[in-house]
Amino acid sequence: MLLSAVMVTACSAALVARADEPDYKKMYEELKQRVEALEAKTGGTNATVVTSPSVPQETLDFLNQVKLSGYVSASYIYDFSKGAAGGVPSTVAGRLYDSHNNQFTPDKFKLTLEKPVDFSPDKWNAGFRADVIAGKDAEVIHSTGLFGGQSFDLEQAYVKFNVPVGNGLTVLFGKHVTMLGVEVVEEVANPNWSIGNQFMFVENTTQTGLQLDYKWNDKMDTKFCLINGWDQVTDVNASKSFMGQINYTVNPDTSLALTGYGGCEEPHDNRDYRTGAEVVFNRNKLFTDKLNSWVQLDYGHEDHAPLADGSGTTTANADWYAAGLWLTYDFTDKVGLAFRTDYLRDKDGVRTPNNGAPDSPVTAPATFSVAPKELYSETLTLNYKPLPSLQIRPELRYDRAAAKGAFNGKKDQFTVSCGVAYLY
Repeated sequence: MLLSAVMVTACSAALVARADEPDYKKMYEELKQRVEALEAKTGGTNATVVTSPSVPQETLDFLNQVKLSGYVSASYIYDFSKGAAGGVPSTVAGRLYDSHNNQFTPDKFKLTLEKPVDFSPDKWNAGFRADVIAGKDAEVIHSTGLFGGQSFDLEQAYVKFNVPVGNGLTVLFGKHVTMLGVEVVEEVANPNWSIGNQFMFVENTTQTGLQLDYKWNDKMDTKFCLINGWDQVTDVNASKSFMGQINYTVNPDTSLALTGYGGCEEPHDNRDYRTGAEVVFNRNKLFTDKLNSWVQLDYGHEDHAPLADGSGTTTANADWYAAGLWLTYDFTDKVGLAFRTDYLRDKDGVRTPNNGAPDSPVTAPATFSVAPKELYSETLTLNYKPLPSLQIRPELRYDRAAAKGAFNGKKDQFTVSCGVAYLY
């Protein structure tokens, strides 16, 4: 009797427990009905629910074709020939970006938007490029008539298109950087951190006008441009200047560029020409895969160029010569060394700005105390990239002039500096 009572009690408890469980079969049927109803609304199991984008499709298509890039950089420089200058920050003579002695400087915020255009023999194609720079560097590269003296500059702004003629002719219309020289405005792309004497004193920085590029074959292309003048958005006279270049690629590691220019560059002067020529030779993998080299040779002449003494007298035969050599050695993909040596002869002082010169090729505040006549410099830069987007570039540089007192009362100067940049 006792055993029977226990079994009856256990069975009753099990029935009560099962009565409390959910009805899974009923729940499955309800869920199935809901899924079938949803499929009927969307047109089947493979249907895609499309919502209206918040951004128009045309805008999305355009943004997919545009490249955004740039960098942010800062630096510090110390001039041993001047020291701390009595505790008051001073300038480093004969420098462009790195002219602020014993100071930490926000150099650049650079932003580039570009829709590239390639040569094409069979179709039209169009694009553009716009480069803006903010920071202390922008103050010294302004073109005439654009943002003078401000810490902001529109470095480039042009429309570019391909005309399907022959192998393809590209046309560039607007403001763009010069085709002269090894070095460029963006110091992060140069072998050394500081800017060399040839970039500063015998080249223009930017030009505004029309440029034609034609690629003859895989080895040779040519460029020709008609411009307002050197670093002129607003023309200072009624005459246009020109520049032409031939680029020849000997092989993937060797190239040669020949450039010539001419035009009236003085304000209100349509008769006196500035003319010149330049040769740039590049050889990569020199003796070893890690060693690269560049050589740049310049010659220039200007009729009736203003003399450096500021007296108002002129010379009908102002000539200047310059030569530069760059060597880079990559120890690893993160650590490299760059060496530059250059020489500039400007006996009349028409290209090297000084306190008495009426005409300066750049707007840098760090002019020479007197016309240097001849300039020599040696620069050694350590290029360290702990990350692909990060550059740390400590540098040693020695400058010397033929004229006594050119560097703030001295004949030479020695500086140590460091530039840091984040690239995106």
